[in-house]
Amino acid sequence: MTDAARRKLLASALAELRKTKEGYDPEGGHWRRAFGALQALDDDLKPAPKPPKPADKVPALGPVWEGGKSVLLHDLTHATDGIPLYPAFDDAYVPGRAIIAPDDLEVTKQSSSRPGDAFYASGKLDYWFAHLVSAPATGRTFAKGEKIGTVLDHSIGGGPHVHVGINVERLLGAGKQLAHKTNYAHGAPSVGAQLRKALGV
Repeated sequence: MTDAARRKLLASALAELRKTKEGYDPEGGHWRRAFGALQALDDDLKPAPKPPKPADKVPALGPVWEGGKSVLLHDLTHATDGIPLYPAFDDAYVPGRAIIAPDDLEVTKQSSSRPGDAFYASGKLDYWFAHLVSAPATGRTFAKGEKIGTVLDHSIGGGPHVHVGINVERLLGAGKQLAHKTNYAHGAPSVGAQLRKALGV
């Protein structure tokens, strides 16, 4: 609304109020018209409501073992051999340690690893978990924090650990992936830092 239109509304309200002969009567014609004009002026002068803060697009991911650090705080250290777009980190270096879901997950596909069992799962991101005693059944769902597997006891490739491959195409688009350590001279930024930068938050 222009200033001229606002002044017109105010003048209209004042003119109606000057015509009143008795005290306030909400049903009186002059009062009703005056307050209608004042309400329109008030509505126009109210500051625009602040837009809601955009929801954080970066998913709140937990750790992959009880007491571990969030997936978001890990830096990816290597590619997943033979599986493109799933750069990975290793964690939970204790045989028999319970591996928990860092996200609400559904097992989408069975796989295998040398050594141990492996599987694909989908949540807010897609994952490949490997070097486990056994993989849960395809189609099984897990709540964040629920046990999904157990670290295999072995002596191959650095010994017991869980391999966590992360695919971000669900968030960033087809063919997109996070960088891992070999892309940087001094290590890659954390998963969370890379996602925040990519998503502009």
